[in-house]
Amino acid sequence: MSKLPTIFATLRSNLSFVVVIPVFWLSFVLLYQPSKLLDLLNMGDSMLNFNTTIIMCILLGVMIISRGVLMAIHHTLQLNWFKFMVWEVAEVMTMSLFTALYITLMYHGEYTYFFMTGQCLYHLLLITIFPYIIFNLSFAYVSVLEQDNVFDDSLMRFYDNTQKLKLMIASSAVLYIEAAENYVHVRYIEGEHLKDFPLRASMKSLEELMQKHGLVRCQRSYYINPQHIKVLRRDKEGMISAELDIPNQKSIPVSPKYYDSLAKWL
Repeated sequence: MSKLPTIFATLRSNLSFVVVIPVFWLSFVLLYQPSKLLDLLNMGDSMLNFNTTIIMCILLGVMIISRGVLMAIHHTLQLNWFKFMVWEVAEVMTMSLFTALYITLMYHGEYTYFFMTGQCLYHLLLITIFPYIIFNLSFAYVSVLEQDNVFDDSLMRFYDNTQKLKLMIASSAVLYIEAAENYVHVRYIEGEHLKDFPLRASMKSLEELMQKHGLVRCQRSYYINPQHIKVLRRDKEGMISAELDIPNQKSIPVSPKYYDSLAKWL
């Protein structure tokens, strides 16, 4: 069974599920008004609006807890498509259990809890299957598009310490990379603007990426793009620095250890 795309574990996708599933259920019941469900929720006393609102809140609570847990443990579960589908079925079943409990209490025992659970499961499956299918297909499609971009070798792909893709950018746009405590700062050009992207990663973890795209180590805390070096200068104290071809940019220090290897690129 193929691995589940990482987009399904993101806050964006799970927040979409949390919001849309309950709202779709409420909208469907109030607008379409299926007769059997209408009779069940009216309770002979025009309580449709009240009961549908309460049930929507029940669905919302279940979705918040379910999706929060999913995001927290998805690495441990090593989710694939089958596990994810089982998780979603379990969501609907959990909604049905709590919804059946509420309706049973509202009917003061006129119907048994097990009978009401079956009714709730039936109606919830029929209604929520539409947004589940639409969202699963939509995010799967988005994942495919993102994968197409990821495999574009002309782009540098920066991953953080958890191996999440954080930035994709053309190597020609990168000026230099600077280490700062537990982060590295990717300094790059976007249009006519200079940008700074903080990335939680180490200089060592970027070494292979830098070699692949032609960025060179020039000092313990710096990688530099030779394409943007205007000149290498040595001051009176013998300190070497690289001046960039971008106005108002600071000079980048160059260690004697890395000077020869850097000079070969110029």
